[in-house]
Amino acid sequence: MSKAGVISEGNGEGRLAGFLSSQKNSFLQDLKDGKGKGWIVVMGNEAGDLDSLASSIAFSQLSATLNASRVVPLVLTPPKYMTLRPENLLVLQKTFIPLTSLLHASELPMLSSDLSKQGAKFALVDHNRLLPEFGAGHVEVVIDHHEDEGLHTDAAIRNITVPVGSCASLVTQHFKPQWEASLQHEAPIPAELATVLLSAILVDTAGLKPQGKATPIDYDSAEFLYRISTLPQPRNDVSFLSSPDGFSVPSPLTQLASILLETKSNISNLSTYELAMRDYKEYMWPTQAAAFPTLKVGLSTVPLSLKPWIERTPQGWNSLMQGIDEYMTERTLDIEGILTTFKSEKKGKHKRQLAVVVRSGGVIKDDDEAERVFDRLVQGLEGSGDILSLKRWKKEGTVRKENTKGKWVKIWVQGNTRSTRKQIAPLMKEIVATIQ
Repeated sequence: MSKAGVISEGNGEGRLAGFLSSQKNSFLQDLKDGKGKGWIVVMGNEAGDLDSLASSIAFSQLSATLNASRVVPLVLTPPKYMTLRPENLLVLQKTFIPLTSLLHASELPMLSSDLSKQGAKFALVDHNRLLPEFGAGHVEVVIDHHEDEGLHTDAAIRNITVPVGSCASLVTQHFKPQWEASLQHEAPIPAELATVLLSAILVDTAGLKPQGKATPIDYDSAEFLYRISTLPQPRNDVSFLSSPDGFSVPSPLTQLASILLETKSNISNLSTYELAMRDYKEYMWPTQAAAFPTLKVGLSTVPLSLKPWIERTPQGWNSLMQGIDEYMTERTLDIEGILTTFKSEKKGKHKRQLAVVVRSGGVIKDDDEAERVFDRLVQGLEGSGDILSLKRWKKEGTVRKENTKGKWVKIWVQGNTRSTRKQIAPLMKEIVATIQ
């Protein structure tokens, strides 16, 4: 048996999974009985990455065990799309958490917007705006590492810290004093929870890479979690993440990070629709235009260069655009941004591209309006200076055709590879706000 009793009763389900199943069943039964009051529903963002999943699971387990709170994690990713993030599945497998122990919105006996009517409150991790489908529910907790949108200022716990590599680090820090104290007794917190959190930190910081996204908060959290995780441990008690030259990452963490990152990048079997869906966030942004006061915008992060993406589709550029158009139409998007992130074939250097697609036929009724929106977006993005450092994509002329009716497309190489959706989303929101 692994330490802290990872496996229980030999049934392939860990202690953490047992807790999740119990919370899920109790919450669903209480909802059916009209007893939602006293429950807190914790959720990550709609992109459903490992950081969101780990942070929501951890907040639930730690709140329940250390504070005797009734907290249940709600996974926003539909069950049929869980396979789009193989790194999530790998971590769940390694920590003995069956998918059936997770609660999805489709399993609720009511609309998501009706949860607050039953008295349930919300906790947000890895984002700081309650999604529209949950109505005007009360947000009790916000723990996040994205730009502060200035909402839910009356939350009892509100910790938005930027920059930090992983929200899992902030969740760890929030509970760390109590968690450390609990270690003096018979371990009430399953060791696999530390492994789940640690895995999220490793993915979000590219293995705690020096000069990367990792901050001192991430390193401190990783060191604490490593010592109480299910991973192989160091032979002595010295501080192994700190060294005179900076930080030294133990080999078990380096190996785990390598496996997770390689698994995450395995997207060879995904369609254009699935690539757009797997790491996706959606926004409603205001404009100054009377004809369309708000625009629905989607931003998809895709770990693949556009050139091989185009080459692997049946009819190249046309097939790619058809897939994107179908995706935008199904989700009634007016604007879709595609943020590619990959390593160059020759030198293995990190690269990024940005593609913007504007579609008419939604709230943007005609082509003239769509072209005006498109031109303003292009002007604003190209004028953003060092935030993105956009340059012309040299291969554009060899792979793409002219804009088809009802759709406008522009592709750039992103010179500043440190800017991610965290920087691009607020920038695009500012540009959209100027559209008249």
